[in-house]
Amino acid sequence: MSSIARRDFGSFHCSNVEELLNLTDDQFIPLPIPFSLYDYTKDGKIPFGRLMSEKYFLLDNKYVYLNHGAFGCVLRPALECSHLFQYYIEKQPLRFYDRELFLRLVDVIRKMAKLLGCATAKNLILVENVTFAWNSVVTSLNIDDKSHIFITNTMYGAYKKFIKKICLNTGAQLYEFSIDFPINDINKVIDKMKIALKSHQFTYAFFDHISSNSPFILPINDLCHYCKQLNITCIIDGAHALGSIDLRFDYEDDYLPDIYLINCHKWFCAPKGVGLLYIKSNTKLTIRPCVQSHGISSGMHSEFFWTGLKDYSSFLALTECLRFWSYYGMQMIIDRNRQLAKEASDLLVQMWNTSKLTSDDISGPMRCIKLPISDDNNGGFKYDDAEIIQNQLYHDFNIEVPIKSIDGNLYVRISAHLYNYIEQYKQLGHAIVEIARNK
Repeated sequence: MSSIARRDFGSFHCSNVEELLNLTDDQFIPLPIPFSLYDYTKDGKIPFGRLMSEKYFLLDNKYVYLNHGAFGCVLRPALECSHLFQYYIEKQPLRFYDRELFLRLVDVIRKMAKLLGCATAKNLILVENVTFAWNSVVTSLNIDDKSHIFITNTMYGAYKKFIKKICLNTGAQLYEFSIDFPINDINKVIDKMKIALKSHQFTYAFFDHISSNSPFILPINDLCHYCKQLNITCIIDGAHALGSIDLRFDYEDDYLPDIYLINCHKWFCAPKGVGLLYIKSNTKLTIRPCVQSHGISSGMHSEFFWTGLKDYSSFLALTECLRFWSYYGMQMIIDRNRQLAKEASDLLVQMWNTSKLTSDDISGPMRCIKLPISDDNNGGFKYDDAEIIQNQLYHDFNIEVPIKSIDGNLYVRISAHLYNYIEQYKQLGHAIVEIARNK
């Protein structure tokens, strides 16, 4: 049986999105890619580090780039794939948007669902980024004055502002759990968190799988299971997860989050403007996009697929990202980057005689190391102090890396990806020693 495209909404000739997602693999026949894809076998296996940077990334070698965690860094073949789709679209725009778009997007979702071990392709929704998904989720939750909401102090700043505003407008009760640093035993943190979760009848709990400012890996499956027992809807910000840790959704149902938000442009190295929204199969939640158009009332995926005309080329380039990760081995890449981050953090701790923000067992390819700079005024370092040093590194040493003020101390947050190598962290180490000497 072939994939039969028909009209479900608007004037589109292939808008039967929900039906296409329900087809078995034997029933669904994807459209062919209208151009030749990159042939990785011609390159052999490029060594990770400097050669990988030159071959598959677009980074300016004038800079030591240690800030992948900010906005990611696109794979060259994936970016080229998105550009080829843009050219293809403009050759006959109506053919693409009217007859091909939704078939191609369904194909992408089905492939990503297999990668992530989803029970069904309908668990995943394509979105522009985690921020769009987060706004869509939060505005769909029907938060009111009877709602009790649990967050942590590590929640992404923009989301914390938004949730506080919603609570102020609705009268919902907000509880912010404070995680103290440094973390040497995650079990103690989780035990305290569970006590706090049990102290109120919470409606919703928001967690970071990997927090941004102070990165560490939270054992979310354990927390999701605990929230399930307390009848708390569990929502996970996983912006930094895909491509940095082994992210899967093939656990027992009680250990799965109700909602999980994913960015693809960060550690998965997709072009900017593509993410995923995971929704558990048996959830009672109805999530609608914060921008709605023709797909309204035609099914959740239909509503998210078409929120108005936009550039879908980044979505379609996920296929090229999958090909790259499959060729080099996803687990091999994850393990290599995590090991490089550990070696780099060990090196900096030794060079500076300082310490790490979090223990190695809960640290991935993004880590914080304390700077060897003392606070002469004993008032604690602020954001402005961190920014001064970050700008010094950028302007004086051509090093791109963020400096964080955490609990009054200064830390550098390093990232490690395929294009990084240990000599870059040595340069960072010597630069900070020089800056500290001149303080």
